[in-house]
Amino acid sequence: MEPTTGKWWDVGAAGAVIERGRVLFVRRTYGEGCGRWSIPGGYADHGERLDETAAREVREETGVVAEVVDLVGVRTRYTDQGGAVYVIFRMQPVLGNPVPDGVEVDRVAYLTGEEIAAMDDREIQALSRHAALAALRKGPGLLEEDCPPRSGEAYRVFLLR
Repeated sequence: MEPTTGKWWDVGAAGAVIERGRVLFVRRTYGEGCGRWSIPGGYADHGERLDETAAREVREETGVVAEVVDLVGVRTRYTDQGGAVYVIFRMQPVLGNPVPDGVEVDRVAYLTGEEIAAMDDREIQALSRHAALAALRKGPGLLEEDCPPRSGEAYRVFLLR
């Protein structure tokens, strides 16, 4: 079936970076999220897996090097203009102190569950609120499974165990 002209799919990822029971948040300086807190994330680049996208976005926006622990959520949507898939990973910091990039982000902070829940929708993006609170819950999300691919290093799978 031929794709319909004028429709497309955006693909992105975010990282809910957890440190000592707090989630790393950024305050956006542009677009619909301007002035609101969200977890770091963005569009995937050609040639990278979504776990790599999440790690890159966290590093670019906050200076924190983080690694994927598991997968906590997927958002999918579709409108007449196109669709989008957004994958949210739970991550842990490996290196670095959070510093805003000064371009896309003007503030960075680790927030507790209570602080996240107390913010209203003018202060925080709804998806980030729900994803961060889910990431703080005990128990595993979807975990990486050893599933040898035919496609090499470009392949990772996250499944329930």
